[in-house]
Amino acid sequence: MTRSGGFLDTIKYVIREALLTGSPRYYMAFLGLLLVAAYGIYLWIFVQHAPIFLGKDEGGLILTNLSDTVPWGIYISFFVFWVGVAAAGIMFGIAAYVFGDKEFKKVAVLGEVQAVAAIITVLTLIMVDVGRPFRALILLPQLPNLKSMLDWDFIVLTTYLALNLIGVLVTVHYYRQDKPLPKKFIVPFIIIAAPFAIGIHTVTAFISQALTARPIWNSPLLAPRYVATAFASGPAILLIALYLAERYIDGFKVDFSVYKKTLYVIVGSLIVGLYFTFSEIHEIFWYTTESMKKAQAEVLFFGYHVPYLAILVWLWIGLGIAAVILGILPRVHNTKRGILLVSAITVIAVVAEKTMTIIIPGYIPGSLGEIRPYYPTPLEIGITIGVHALGILVYLLLARPALKAVITHYYKGGSVHH
Repeated sequence: MTRSGGFLDTIKYVIREALLTGSPRYYMAFLGLLLVAAYGIYLWIFVQHAPIFLGKDEGGLILTNLSDTVPWGIYISFFVFWVGVAAAGIMFGIAAYVFGDKEFKKVAVLGEVQAVAAIITVLTLIMVDVGRPFRALILLPQLPNLKSMLDWDFIVLTTYLALNLIGVLVTVHYYRQDKPLPKKFIVPFIIIAAPFAIGIHTVTAFISQALTARPIWNSPLLAPRYVATAFASGPAILLIALYLAERYIDGFKVDFSVYKKTLYVIVGSLIVGLYFTFSEIHEIFWYTTESMKKAQAEVLFFGYHVPYLAILVWLWIGLGIAAVILGILPRVHNTKRGILLVSAITVIAVVAEKTMTIIIPGYIPGSLGEIRPYYPTPLEIGITIGVHALGILVYLLLARPALKAVITHYYKGGSVHH
């Protein structure tokens, strides 16, 4: 059935499908995520800001294990990971509209939904890390300061968020009316969005890469490594989301070729990411003459002072290699379950590689040689879980109307449309 209306009607459609029409299982997931997100917000506002809201003498970032020595912790660690997930959201769009793959066209909008959810997670983590949000307002009158990497990061993140929100709304607008996306939208969208997808993670790497007192970050491989592993974890999360959508949304089906072709991207990206890791190991332990860089690498790879970092980095290497080996086995890559197994392993591996193992070694030992190990407190962990629940909730709310519109256009409301 063809529906008409402007973009205001499309926004009403998104709200209706996201909030007012759903199964009991959908609302249980919605309520569960909402409660976890609300608890995380409560921890951040009322516990971390206790002097303001509860009248206590102790509160603020002092309740975390962050300090002058280690100013970035679990919040910024997962900020790095989710920027990568957002960047990889454009992959389905490139496969669909640059290479003209018909099956990817049916699911490209989910990549845009994932990018929106990931960027909202990223921006929330930044706000949490700043401590008091009003501090961020101090930066706004200075925008754009093109000499500041922080300003560049703010510009590329917010622009990429706006681009993907537009992409989701335009796609839903046309698909719910059973109309194809017009080329006058697709061409400029891909031309603008693809460079921004690479740019958001590149600029993120440049922020730490430019800090001269952190020699383990002063590597030209840091930004390419960020991008490479992002194109492993982002598509892996997309495949898991597609599988859940197939299972719980009536009438939505994904051709197996989407899973298989995406797996090739995941495996190739893992190989490149592992190669960059081994290249850095070779340079650090064979050639470097920087004592601080070697000391920070020993913290990372051998767990000096912070044992969990070594566990995480070797988990990345071990699971990364395992995912590559499994991904090239015919028994695995010719079955949906096998591909989902590789995807799950990949997500765990890249979380291990792109969170604490990137941020913390740069601060231990500190630039003055002092050693202050960092372990996230239960408060930090609780707030981080709450932020993740918020991001997943946004994913859930946007994915439902987007995929319903896809069903209307490609499957005629439930029956497969060839």
